[in-house]
Amino acid sequence: MICRSEFMVSIKLFGGAKEIGGNKILLQDKDAKIYFDFGESFNFGEDYFYDWLQPRKANGLEVYFEFGLIPKIEKLYDEEALKFTDLEYQKPDVDAVFVSHSHSDHIGHLKFLDGSIPIYLGHGTKRVMDVYNKLYPQFACYGKHNTFSTFKSGDKIKIKHLTIEPIHVEHSVPGAYGYIIHTSKGPIVYTGDFRLHGPKSSLTKDFIKKAADCKPYAMFCEGTRMESDSEKNFTEKEVEERAGSIIKDSKGLVLVYFAMTNVDRFMSFYRATVKNKRILVIDTRMAYIIDNLREKITDLPDVRTDENIRVYYKLSKSRTFCEKDYKTFEREFMERRITYDEISKDKKKYVVHSGFNKLMELVYLQPKDADFIYSSSEHFLEGENNKDELRVLENWLMHFGIKFHMTHCSGHVCKKDLIETVKTINPKLLIPIHTHVPEDFKEFHDNVMIVEKGGEYEI
Repeated sequence: MICRSEFMVSIKLFGGAKEIGGNKILLQDKDAKIYFDFGESFNFGEDYFYDWLQPRKANGLEVYFEFGLIPKIEKLYDEEALKFTDLEYQKPDVDAVFVSHSHSDHIGHLKFLDGSIPIYLGHGTKRVMDVYNKLYPQFACYGKHNTFSTFKSGDKIKIKHLTIEPIHVEHSVPGAYGYIIHTSKGPIVYTGDFRLHGPKSSLTKDFIKKAADCKPYAMFCEGTRMESDSEKNFTEKEVEERAGSIIKDSKGLVLVYFAMTNVDRFMSFYRATVKNKRILVIDTRMAYIIDNLREKITDLPDVRTDENIRVYYKLSKSRTFCEKDYKTFEREFMERRITYDEISKDKKKYVVHSGFNKLMELVYLQPKDADFIYSSSEHFLEGENNKDELRVLENWLMHFGIKFHMTHCSGHVCKKDLIETVKTINPKLLIPIHTHVPEDFKEFHDNVMIVEKGGEYEI
């Protein structure tokens, strides 16, 4: 155990060490104590929970502590979350939590933190979190917090003697940031999740330049794709071109799937659809997301007026399309409404955003000579835990004679660009996180610290 002194800077990772996701990085410097992200790992709870076997929300952290799924840390968690545990509630001693972006592996456990701890995050990140919480309150709850402080790139935030500088990066969700933390020993860089092969790569290049200019003595660097041996790093532009080619050659309805908050991917399919003189059909939830993000991302089309977009309405419980049968937020897009009946009359006219949970609509659409474009993480197609869902998807596509295609590029930096990023920033100490293979960083950096989950390290 480290004996802390007034002049020591130390780190402790409660997640994100030798794993992808689940980032929980504690930085302590003198009397300052801040976390960077507080996420849920991708395989969280899979050894103990399955399907409907899940912890009861009313019991807070009781079951999570039982199985060691969340670190038992004093002076951190909400009093209600600790109600049925053996950890006594104490007033928090954490000065702040800084969020890099809105993916659950970076914010998933914010809901357990004491509400008095200030949360700092990008203005775009806050908007995405609010939108998802509105649409999926049971899955996207981020808890009750007294203070949400939003920032933009270039702001400088003072936490006691520390200065934290957020800088935008490109990722597969808007509002992603890396950080430069000015500590008593010098600058520390935290990359968050980033990439260099999308339409907003200039954001990441700006971050890399500023990180290099500050000459950091330490850097937390994500390495999601460090173990990838793929020779080809597809760009967002190539995804758009491939999608356009499939749409152009299709003789029937085109179905597509991509993550709803991936606005770069949305724009790729929007442009590919318009170029091929078709109409992009999205559901009411995606319409709500795009509509609410337009204020922050001004190049997004207006789903309320754009003639290249229609909003799909499923049959309501009354088996009608009566406005009163839909939720309040859904009614906002009624003027752009389209139903299966209209699409069925001219299937070659449309590209429809679909997915596993929307397969039932194929019964009504009755596609013929259709194409399905999967444009999201390969994890669904390759993951061991998704075999049953993949089997069901394949059966549906086979039943309707739908041809499957895949075109995707990652939200994470490729290995080649990652190596170049580390060499450019050139920290004195490199700390690989968000990766299964931290040892591989030693191939191109002389001073790499391999950290273990729960271990405390002086840096």
